[in-house]
Amino acid sequence: MRIVEKVLYGFGGLLALMLFFVALCHYNPGIAVKLGAILKVDAANETLKSDGETNAGMLVASTTVTVGELPAAENTRAVEDDKDTTEEEKLHIPQKVAGLSGYIPVKATGTEITQAKADEIAAELSKGETGEKLTFDALMYPYYDMIDDTQKAIYKQIYANANAENKHFAPVQDITANDLKNAFTSVVNDHPELFWVDTAYKYKYTPKGSVADITLVFNVTANDLEASKSEFEAAARLIADETYGNYTDYDKEKIVHDTLIGKVKYDANAPMNQSAYSALVYGRTVCAGYARALQYVLQQLDIPCYYVTGYAGQNHAWNIVKLDDGYYNVDSTWNDTTPNTYDYFNCSDDDFASDHVRRDLSIYLPPCNGNKFSGLEVNPSKKPPTDTTVQEKPTKPSTSTPTTTTPTTTPSGNNTNNQTTATNTESITVITVRGGGDENYIDNIGDYFNECFAAMIDNDNSTINFDLVITDKKLWNTIYKAYDKGDCQEGYIDRYLVEKHKNACSMYVEAVPRTDGSYLLRHRAIIS
Repeated sequence: MRIVEKVLYGFGGLLALMLFFVALCHYNPGIAVKLGAILKVDAANETLKSDGETNAGMLVASTTVTVGELPAAENTRAVEDDKDTTEEEKLHIPQKVAGLSGYIPVKATGTEITQAKADEIAAELSKGETGEKLTFDALMYPYYDMIDDTQKAIYKQIYANANAENKHFAPVQDITANDLKNAFTSVVNDHPELFWVDTAYKYKYTPKGSVADITLVFNVTANDLEASKSEFEAAARLIADETYGNYTDYDKEKIVHDTLIGKVKYDANAPMNQSAYSALVYGRTVCAGYARALQYVLQQLDIPCYYVTGYAGQNHAWNIVKLDDGYYNVDSTWNDTTPNTYDYFNCSDDDFASDHVRRDLSIYLPPCNGNKFSGLEVNPSKKPPTDTTVQEKPTKPSTSTPTTTTPTTTPSGNNTNNQTTATNTESITVITVRGGGDENYIDNIGDYFNECFAAMIDNDNSTINFDLVITDKKLWNTIYKAYDKGDCQEGYIDRYLVEKHKNACSMYVEAVPRTDGSYLLRHRAIIS
C-alpha cells in the first residue's frame, strides 16, 4: 500500500512540475522559444556530425544567416519590426512600378554567450577606433541626431572602425542588442560612402542582454579598398560635374536625378545592390542602390538628402531632399521607367500616401510639406534615342569576378583550356580559375573566397556546383581550417546570403589531388 502511495505522490509531483512549466511558458514565452532553439541547434549538430562521418574524405560546412532574436531590453526609439498592416493594405501600387524595389532591412545575427565568456572577451578584445571626437551635422546626418547618447557613442565607434577597416571590436559602452541595431542602422542610413560595409552584422550577448562584441561584414570591395574608393568617387564626380554652371539646389538636384537614372539600370540580381557602389560603379542596382547613390552625390553638393526605408508593395527605399522651402520625397527607382518620368520627383507626404509608407527609424525623418519645387517638370512623351544608349551602358565588371565559360573538361578533371567543371551536370557553374604562381591556380585564401562568391552570385539555382583549382596541399589545409572554424562564413557566405536575399547555405567541398601537386576542389552549395 505504501508503494502505491509513493507512486501516486511521485506522479502527482511530476504533474505539478509540468503544470508549473506550462504556466511559466505562458507568462514568459521567451523561455519556450529559447528551449526550442536549443533543441533545434542540438538536432542540427547531430545531423552535421552524422554527415561528416558518412562522407569520408569530404569536408562539410554549414552556416545560416537570419535576423537575430533580440533579448528583451529597454531601448529608446527601437527599430520597429511590426508592419502597420492596416495602412499598408490601403496602398495602391501602379503596375508599371510594381516590383521595382529590392531593399533588404538590416540583418543582425546574435549569439548568446555566458557572462564568463563575455568577461573574457572584454579583457582580450580591443575597442578599436572609438571615434569619440567625431561630430556629425544634424542637418546632413539626421539618423545620428535621432538616437540617444549611448547609441551615439556606438554609432561613432562603428563609423570609425568601418573607416579603419576594423571588423571586430568590443563596444565602448554597455549597450543592449536593440540599441546596437539602432546605432548600426543609423550609421548605414547616414553614410552611403561606407559602401564596403554590408547592411548586416554579428554580435554576441550575455543572458542579461548586454552586447559583448560587434562584428561588421565587409563586401568584396574591401579587398582593395583604395582602388574601390577611387572608382566610387570618380563615378560620383562625373554626375556631380553635370551640375556645373547651375546655382540653385533645385537645378542641381534635378540634374543629378536625371543623370543618375540615365546611367543606371534596375537589376534585381546586381551584386552589392544595397550599396551606392552598385549604382555608381556597376551601373545596375535596386532601389537601395538608387537611393544611396542619389544621397551620396547630393551630399557632395552640400544638399541635405536622406535615405528612407519603408514599404511600397514590398520593402522599399527612397529619398527625402531638403530645398529652400522644405522637404520633398524623391523615388528615383520608380522614375527610371521607359520612358523616364518625374511622377515620383519632389512629392509631398500626401502625394506619397497612396503607395509609400515609412518604417523603422525613417518615421522620425522630417515631414515632406514643400510645394514650391513640386510639379515643375514635364514628363517626356517618349524617350529620346540617345537615352537608350545611355540606359544600356555596359556595366563595369568587378576585377575579382571570374568569367563564365563553356565546359571543355574531361571527366577526370584534366583540361586543355585552364577550365574546370563539376562532374554533376545539373546546376553547374564553370569558371576560369585565375591567380597563383602559374597564372592559372588560386594561391591564397582571399582569392579563394572571392572566386567562391563570384561563382555563386550570378546563379539563382537552389543547388550550385562549381570547381576551383588551388596550388597545393598547404592551401587546402588552410581552406579546410577556414571551414572548420567558420571563417568561410565571413569570407564569402554571409555576403552571398545578404546580396541574394537568401536565408541559409550549406556548403560541401571535396579535395581531389592532381598529378602536378595542385588540388581540384569540388563544391556543392545547397541554398534555402
